[in-house]
Amino acid sequence: MNTNQMVTSEARMSKAMNGKKPMVLIVDDRYRTFQSLPRLVSSNDFEPLWVADEDQGLAMLNSHSNAVTLIVIDINSAGMGGGGFFQKARRIAPNAAILIAGPMGSFLYQNGGFYEYSGPGLKHDFNAILMGISQKMGVKDSHEKQQKKLDKPRQRLGEIIGKSQSINAVYRLIENLTSTSATVLIQGESGTGKELIARMICQTSPRRKLPFVAINCGAIPANLMESELFGHERGAFTTAMQQRKGKFEIAGGGTLFLDEIGDLDKALQVKLLRVLQEKEFQRVGGNATYKTDVRIIAATNVDLKNAVKTGQFRDDLFYRLNVVPITIPPLRDRKEDIPLLLNHFLAVSAGQLKRPVPALTEEVADLLLHYSYPGNVRELANIVERILVTCPNKEITTQYLPEELHRKSRTATPLAGLISQLPEGGIRFQDVEKELLVKTLEMTKGNKQAAAKILGITRRRLYLRLSDYGLSTTECHQM
Repeated sequence: MNTNQMVTSEARMSKAMNGKKPMVLIVDDRYRTFQSLPRLVSSNDFEPLWVADEDQGLAMLNSHSNAVTLIVIDINSAGMGGGGFFQKARRIAPNAAILIAGPMGSFLYQNGGFYEYSGPGLKHDFNAILMGISQKMGVKDSHEKQQKKLDKPRQRLGEIIGKSQSINAVYRLIENLTSTSATVLIQGESGTGKELIARMICQTSPRRKLPFVAINCGAIPANLMESELFGHERGAFTTAMQQRKGKFEIAGGGTLFLDEIGDLDKALQVKLLRVLQEKEFQRVGGNATYKTDVRIIAATNVDLKNAVKTGQFRDDLFYRLNVVPITIPPLRDRKEDIPLLLNHFLAVSAGQLKRPVPALTEEVADLLLHYSYPGNVRELANIVERILVTCPNKEITTQYLPEELHRKSRTATPLAGLISQLPEGGIRFQDVEKELLVKTLEMTKGNKQAAAKILGITRRRLYLRLSDYGLSTTECHQM
């Protein structure tokens, strides 16, 4: 920022403070995405201040944090990772609302919570958007409103991203653990973010300044796993040329994350159980006993209750680990989180490639939003990265989508979701056909010709089927 720009910005900031008009800080990126926004702001209601990048934005906030009511940023410019502009801005100006724009829509940070913003695009009616947010901020929260705010879905940036009810349930569990060192068992499919949850629990716990050590119980051969966990003495086995500490010692006082605990060898399950019960262990090949004080967080994509029933996992170890159970839902069960995740991964990948966040065609956005993601959040991140690496354009079209998304679009039908949700006992074909006839005639407001065309049958056949079920057009329309 040159001297003239700084003087102008300082003067406008002082004017806003004296006139008590809400100050709107607009933080642009290197592509000047928001350069036109100040012209759209009513000078009677707000004092807009545009800065060219996040460094200048932070400088303004550090000098005049109390004057800024609303901050507008682009997800690409802010980075959205740990230590990015958003994270710093909300610490400097905790009372300011932050409107974050991204290619999949905007969302709002306000009063410590994250909310999806649904409304016109920023450049269509920016002033109306500012008015709406400002009016909400001017109303003091009553106890009832505070409670509603707590119940609303939130989104976490730089940690877990989502606003669905199922992810909010996970948030609440994590918040309840902030003052304890209770053992936690995290269960969920591969790619749902189990290690991310474990790290969040550690970072918000009394042990956050102590080591966080992770080990994958399914990636290490059983004959080496005991040494990995407890260490070994020199000469304990052929290749033990020197003494080595295990993960329990390395994590001393901190957190030990046992990933894929369901794959742990049964003989080691016994030894692990003893360590958890007695808080002590011995190195392989040694006689000395060492005390241990670590917080255990375990994770698995295996149904441990079923593994206990089949004898693959010890029931006593399961109960020792399952003090606080956390189940992470698969991405297909929290579709409302996909736009936020897409925004995040598009910004991250674009930032790594040092290019602007590309636009998505309507068809691409639809396919990305409705794909089932069997690999969960990890698959979504990989798909976005692959698209941005292979697509050199400013707009992503379907030709750059992976084949699996194209296959989904070719095979999906309007009934796919219904069929996947059949009750255990099934449904009679006659009941399905009758309901389909009723709903189609409701949609066409009783027009039989239009209904027959939608159903792909002749009008005569439609009359026959209505007669079979004792239905009339009038009755269908009134249902």
